[in-house]
Amino acid sequence: MSSEIIELKGISKQFRSLHALRNVNFDLRPGETHALVGENGAGKSTLMRILAGVYDGYDGEYWLNGKQVHFHSPKEALNAGIGMIHQELSTMPVLTVAENLFLGRQPLTRYGTVDWKKMQQVAQQELTNLGFPEIDVRLPLSSYSLGIQQVVEVLRVILSGAQVLIMDEPTSALSPAEVDRLIQLIDTLRQQKRSIVYISHFLEEVMRVADRITVLRDGSKVGTLERKDASVNQLISLILGREVNATLPSALPEATERDHTLLQVSDLSSDVFSNVSLDVLAGQVLGIYGPIGAGHFDLARAIFGMYRFDQGTVTVDGQLLPRNFSARQAIKHGLAYVTESRRKGLFLDEPIYRNVTLPHLARLGAFVPNRDHELKVAVPAIRRTNVQPPDPLNAAGKLSGGNQQKVALARWLTFPPKVLIASEPTRGMDVGAKNEVLGILRTLRNEHYGVLVASSEPETVLAVADRILVMSHGRVVAQMDNKNLDKEALMRLI
Repeated sequence: MSSEIIELKGISKQFRSLHALRNVNFDLRPGETHALVGENGAGKSTLMRILAGVYDGYDGEYWLNGKQVHFHSPKEALNAGIGMIHQELSTMPVLTVAENLFLGRQPLTRYGTVDWKKMQQVAQQELTNLGFPEIDVRLPLSSYSLGIQQVVEVLRVILSGAQVLIMDEPTSALSPAEVDRLIQLIDTLRQQKRSIVYISHFLEEVMRVADRITVLRDGSKVGTLERKDASVNQLISLILGREVNATLPSALPEATERDHTLLQVSDLSSDVFSNVSLDVLAGQVLGIYGPIGAGHFDLARAIFGMYRFDQGTVTVDGQLLPRNFSARQAIKHGLAYVTESRRKGLFLDEPIYRNVTLPHLARLGAFVPNRDHELKVAVPAIRRTNVQPPDPLNAAGKLSGGNQQKVALARWLTFPPKVLIASEPTRGMDVGAKNEVLGILRTLRNEHYGVLVASSEPETVLAVADRILVMSHGRVVAQMDNKNLDKEALMRLI
């Protein structure tokens, strides 16, 4: 490795009373993959948003190729060769692969019209160069898996001129096979001497991909390690500041007595899943595990009235829901739903307390919002879920991904439902935040509510579920009690 291409020196950033970063140093070498790890709220995304020009109000020095710079927008940073790939993709699935790759900068003919032939030829060649010749750039991006969409997002940033790529949780929604493909892509980019900053909570994955690893904790840099000198347990201890068990506990205490069925789904079918039947009892967590594309996330949405199904029934606490019921009707009958997409599930520009109270304004008699009344209801739920920072007036969008998930859960703890449905409740979280969220789900279970968890992370369902359904290609392929199961057993079933 040669001298640093990027150096951040003494970077500090403050949001109101919150010190997001304190005197952080970070550097990146040409052709290096430098991983950035830490708990949710540790400052990782804030630091990288400074690097990518999203935030320009900070203290400290930013050096690029030996020259001090200060970007005021992502466009300025991209023009200097620095691009960021966010956790939530910004691609447009209805457009073709080629159109996504050249969005906003399509090649033109001499008549000023889009040169479709050239655009498709260049797109196909670039994908072939990266090791993805099988992708047909003429097809809509929605024709391909989320893993391929992630590849297209990476290539779009590269074609915009980026030599430095910031990847924020790029594998959080990918299947194991798709993760392998993305890591192969990163190896290809490394061979092209491109530099990558890699943010991830999957520490075993970090150990596969990184040359160096920097750990942040509470807005400060804890240290930087060469991969060959690091271990997963060592990283976890640095991240949390204490010795911890690297794995989530799989053993669950006995739940309270289960006396009746709170949720019954019978022969539910749609275009993406077929003949699914399941029960959730009072005081029980039912886990639904499957890879991305198995249909379990759409099933969760269908049970909540957000995805159309063609046949079957949904019954809540003995009451049959009407045909083609809505999410509003599902809530009225005692269902709640936490989506895997925080961008879709929260109003990120609104304060935390408003995100918590919004579904309950009618119950609060707050058609004309009363902030004091809403705060009185929201603050206990915010404290119960340990949202950090706990300022209820803070905008939800300023929180880390894990703390946004806690807000999504806090929303349903103000007036707990009969059954809580949670899709990917621990997506993109560090070990500490995962345990906190799973602890909330266990508490609901032990308080005699029903919980349904849909996840593509086997560790999550093993840690929290009493019973597990395994789905593959839209069908339930196994149902079993969570006794003596492990990750390998679940993955074999899919």
